[in-house]
Formats: sequence, C-alpha cells, structure tokens
Amino acid sequence: MTTAARDAIAEILAGTRSAGSFAAMRTAQADDLCLAVDGLGRLHLPISRAQAQRLCRLSRRARYGRGEKTLLDTSVRDTWEVPKSRIRIDRPRWSRTLLPILESLRADLGLPSGTRLKAELHALLVYGPGQFFLPHQDSEKTDAMVGTLVVTLPSPFHGGGIVIEHRNERLTFRAPRQPLSFLAFYADCRHEVRPVKDGYRIVLTYDLSLVGDGRAAILPAGAKPRQADALAARLRKYFETPLPSVPRRGERAQSPKRLVYLLDHEYTERGLGWQRLKGNDAARAAVLSAAAERADCDVALALADVQETWSCWEDDDPRPWRSGRWEDDQEVEEFPDDEDPGAENAGEYELGELQDRNIELRRWIAPSETRAAPIGTWVRDHEACSAIPSSDLVPYKSEYEGYMGNWGNTIDRWYRRGAIVVWPREHGFAVRAEASPAWGLDALLRRIRSGDLAGARTMAGSLLPFWKQAAAAEQPRGFFDKALRAAAGLGVPPLAASLLQPFGVERLTAGRARPFASLVERYGEPWTQSLLAEWSADGGWGGPRGEDRYAWLTALPRLCAALRVCSGAGPLAARLLLQEEWTWLEGVLAESCHLHAPPQRVQALRQLARPVLGWLQGAVVVAAGELRDRALDVLCAAGDDTLLPCLVQVLRAAPASFSDTGLDVIGRHCAERLAARLAQPARARDDWSMAPPEDCRCGICARLREFLGDSRQQRLEWPLAKERRRHVHQVLDAHEMAVRHRTRRSGSPYTLVLEKIDALFAREEAERRRWQDDLDWLTSR
Repeated sequence: MTTAARDAIAEILAGTRSAGSFAAMRTAQADDLCLAVDGLGRLHLPISRAQAQRLCRLSRRARYGRGEKTLLDTSVRDTWEVPKSRIRIDRPRWSRTLLPILESLRADLGLPSGTRLKAELHALLVYGPGQFFLPHQDSEKTDAMVGTLVVTLPSPFHGGGIVIEHRNERLTFRAPRQPLSFLAFYADCRHEVRPVKDGYRIVLTYDLSLVGDGRAAILPAGAKPRQADALAARLRKYFETPLPSVPRRGERAQSPKRLVYLLDHEYTERGLGWQRLKGNDAARAAVLSAAAERADCDVALALADVQETWSCWEDDDPRPWRSGRWEDDQEVEEFPDDEDPGAENAGEYELGELQDRNIELRRWIAPSETRAAPIGTWVRDHEACSAIPSSDLVPYKSEYEGYMGNWGNTIDRWYRRGAIVVWPREHGFAVRAEASPAWGLDALLRRIRSGDLAGARTMAGSLLPFWKQAAAAEQPRGFFDKALRAAAGLGVPPLAASLLQPFGVERLTAGRARPFASLVERYGEPWTQSLLAEWSADGGWGGPRGEDRYAWLTALPRLCAALRVCSGAGPLAARLLLQEEWTWLEGVLAESCHLHAPPQRVQALRQLARPVLGWLQGAVVVAAGELRDRALDVLCAAGDDTLLPCLVQVLRAAPASFSDTGLDVIGRHCAERLAARLAQPARARDDWSMAPPEDCRCGICARLREFLGDSRQQRLEWPLAKERRRHVHQVLDAHEMAVRHRTRRSGSPYTLVLEKIDALFAREEAERRRWQDDLDWLTSR
C-alpha cells in the first residue's frame, strides 16, 4: 500500500538527526567587550546596581510585534530597551571574542559546514525586578536571518531564566553571573524570559543570519550512505505502488506522482533556502536529496502553508461553550467581534481530534537555484508525511470557533513549514506544471515551436488530471493568450479543449478575436459549441453570475465587431458566441423571476438590463436577425409582464433610436403592459389581502396562505411549537412580506403573533407611481 511505503520513508527520516540542537549556550571572558551608551558613557563590567538603574532611566519601554502591529503592553513584555543607535562597541576588539563563539554556536545548532553566522546588533535590554517577556516567537527580519543571539552581561541578579521550546522539547537557560554567556536559538522557537527576582539582568540581543554556501546536497557528517540507499528503495516502492482509487475501464491504476515531506521547522518566504535549513531539517534534506538522486528523482525545497481544524475544549471546563446564536425561546448574549473569547486565548484549549487539514505549497527552490519562485499547489493526503505532526509546533495564527451544534468547539491553526518535494524525473513536467501552470504553458509552447508535436501532445496529456483546478487559479498577465496559442498549436481537438476548459468566456475580448477565430476555423463548429458551453457554465474567474460576466456582456458588441472582420470563421465564431450567451441569459432571467422577495426580484432583473442590451446590440453587429427575433419572442411574451423591470431599464439605457436592435418591439410591449397594470384598480384602504407564497405546500403554510389572502383579517394569534414558529418566521422573511411577526412567550406552546402592516399600502402606491413614470417616459420617447 502507498501508506505503508510513505510511513517507512517518514520513519527513516525521523531517525536522521543533526548533531546540533535548536538552542545552544557558550561562555567567554568579557575582556574584549568595550561597551558604551550615549548619555551614560562606558559600562563597567560587571555592571553595578547603581549603573543599571541609571541605564533604566535612559531607556524606553520595549515594544513587541503581533502580525503587522507593533504594540506596547507591559502585561506581555515588561523590560527596558536601549536602541542600537545609542550603543557604542569597539567592534574590532569585540570580534576577537564574538567570531569564534559564533562558529562554535553554528556547529552547536547543527547548521551546515561551509556557512558562518553573522550577528547584527538589535538592542540592549534591561530586566529589572519583576520584569519579564511572555512566550513569543521572533520575526525573521532579513532573508538570511535564522535565529537570535542573547549575550548576557555580567551583573548581580536572580531569576530571569530563558525557556526555549521546540516541538515538545523545552530547554531552560540560566546565565552565569560571570563571565559573558552567549545563547543562540532558532527564530521559530517559542521562548520566554521568566521574571527577574532581584537585581538587573542586562543583555545585548543580536539577529543571527547565515551566510555562505551550505547546500544540503551532500550527506552530512555522520550520515551513512546505506541510509540513503535504504531511503531510495522506499522512494521507488512509494512511486511504484498504485493508489487505492479504482481506475476507469481500460486505464491503469495511478501511482503517486510526488512526495511532500514536511520539515520540523517553520520558515518565512524570505528565509526559505537550502543553505538556511535548521538543525534536523538540514540533515534530513541532505539524506533525502541523496536518496532522490539514487532513485532517479528530482527534489525542491518548498514553503508549505498548513491549516488544520481540530475539535477542542477549554482546559478548565469540559462543557462546550455555546457561541451567541439567535434562539426563539431564550435570550442569548452575542459576543461582539472584538470580544470573541477565543480571539486572544486560542492557545488555551486542549486539542481533540483532527477534523480537517489543508496543505498548500506557495514557493519552492531547486538545489541549483538561489531564489525561491512563487507557486501554488494543494497537497493531497496521500502525498504528505513528516516526522512530527504540525500540532507539536506553535502555530503562527489560531482562531477559536465556539460550539456549533454537531461540530462542537473547533480551533483553526496555521503553520508555515518547510517541505522537501520529491518526484520521479519522468513526471517532472507534470509536477512542475501543476505547481506553476504558467511555467507549464511556457514549456509547452517551447516544445510546439521546436516542431516536436508528438512530445507536446504527450506533455499536454499529462496536464489533464489537474489542469482544470490548477489553471483556474492562475491569473498572470498573458496566461490566457498563451493558452490560446498552445491550443491552436497542438492540433488535437480534445487536448485543445481540455487546455482551454478552465477559462471563462469573460476572458474573450476584442483583442483576442483573431486567435479565437483561428481556433474556430481549425477545430470546427461542434468543438466550438462544446467549448463555449463549458465556459458559459463554469464562468471562469468572474463567476457565472458575477459582475465580471455582466460587464463582459455589456461590452459584447465590441467583441462581435472584432470577430465580424476576421477572415475565415470570425463571423461564425460571433454567431456561436451569441447563441451560447443567449442560452445563459435566458436561464439567469428565469432564475431572477423566481426569487421570492419582490424587491430582490426587481433588483436582480434591473441588473440584467445592460447585459441584455449588449447582447441585442451584438446581434445587430453581426446581422443575426433570426437570433434577435427569437430573443424578442422570449422577452416580450404576449400577456407576460414579469420581465418589465428589466425591459424598462433596457430602454432607458439604449440609444435614442429603438429600431436598430428591435427595441421598438420592446417599447410597445412595455407600454402595453404598463397601461394594463395601471388599468387595474388601486388597493382599497380596507383591503389587507396579499399574494401568499406558493413555494411551500406544507400544512403550516396552508394556514398562513389563508391568513395572508384574507382581505379583512389583519391580525392572527397562533399557538405553535418552536420549529413551526421558526418555519413561519423564515417564510415571511424570505418573501419580505409586509407582516410583523413576533413570539409571545407565555403559555404552552408559545403564541406566534402575526400583524399585517401599513407598508403593504405604501409599497403598492410607490409601485404604481413608478409604473406611471415609466409609461410617461415611454410616451415621450
């Protein structure tokens, strides 16, 4: 089974460890440290209590970062800070001590040989009695930053230990009073400074960057070649084992195309690089790279965004917290957004079961490259493995969701983990194209231009399992134009259609008329009809009923004009496009007419006016009179005034002349139907009847229809059980009926009180005024 092979790979890599740790301490004498602070002068080591107090008076309260914000909150961080701009150090002299210490710390942290640590001074900090810094992570401030260095200066103090965590390991460091202590740890490690009990703890903090070429392309010291050989054998087994899914008739069972191994540490976009891998990650990347070479595979280092949803409960309360939701029978307080009890305390919950997990690879870099490239691809469950679960790491973001019925309490956690992606070289094009569809199209076009059509068709065929999903999310400039050129160059109708399927019809513009007409010329009418049906149904990035589609239809005459002048199949392409778009428009008009609430229905129909006008103008551009007439038959059906809100707006948006697009027919139809509406007598002041909803035929709604249709009855007191009351509430709200509805909470069951309101008359009066205004305007035209 694929799972067994994948677990064996994870087991081998779990046993591959670096000689280093995530944190390390060294000590040295203070003879080479000549340190001064502006406004105070030279600091004499060990620093006395009096000098430390003077230093505090010259300092400022230290801030801390949370996301994009920089905050000052002494309940989180209580310490004094002197910025580096006010610190003076004799660097040449200090380097005699600092540089050897940094080389020792590099080895202690398990960082690759061939690299060196560079320390950039950040600040001087003073922790007085009772001061502390709660658990936090340091931000990586530069591309090459990997960690933090804390140099504790000699001074009399007690407490102030530093606790550093990674995974489930915790190390506590207590600096010796004499001499200097140097504590280095990775930036993604969660750490805290415990309160100082007495005296003053004074430290210099540095940002640690890794420079030099320390690629993990060779086995690390201590690793044995047979480990890489064993791992290579497991990789071959993994990529040869069929997936459990049942293949279609005539197809072979599919085997995995890639493996994604999640590393132990978290990385940022700026900090992703082979030479900056931390601790065990460097060792495992080296072994995995060596094994991949033996198994005829390629590798890439990637940045993985991991999102997990867990069931959870509060540590001190086993009962699920119920979030504020409307309840018919009780008052439930709603928590405001800025007082969500889970917003600040998402880490204070016990995790239960993993409900869902999503992994997306967002950047990657090959061993031979120096800069990570942006990608976007989702990792399937059978592809991912790791030595440790993400839940053992500290998330960079958490969101607590209170009790949600059957789901219970849940918490979402987000991580940024490094990952090694491995794939057989024979699948290299498909794997890379799935991660970066733009790269895949470029490679496909190069193959077509080289004249290797057989190779290009094989490449295009390898895209089919994932292309629709991957390409739909790709939006770089010129991407669709490249897809049009590649589809034309392949010369195989099904492959060309599959390559273009992810795109919506909104991508077609006047500037793309010529390549589209060429496709119609090459592949024919049935192929084009099928493609347009796919585009129209899916709607592409703009969505089938989104604003993008409406705006595109409004501009349709320009596209039709550009297609009309294209030689060959240009006019045919325009007619096929008009046919498909009318089918789509007719369906949307019908759906809009069936909206329950009259205000929503009128608004939806009015929004369709400019798209309808654009389509009619497009039909005139290509002289498609028969298509226009069929559309007019639908729009102006005899005796039907359902589409009036749309048609009146079509006329108002149209040019002065009605005749060019058949709008004279629409004008006469609207005038006739408006006059017929106005001929109906206005509602009498004592007539409380209203058209009841007809979409539900249950017994409760039958009684509701009786009440609504009664012209005399204005009020109904109706004892009903909770679920039945809820149903009536929902029906009345969905149809925006002029009925006030509330529950009187007395007796059993409670009583639903319905009362027809004067808005019934106000709405109809306003509606009749609109009809008259529209008719007067039409008459004047």
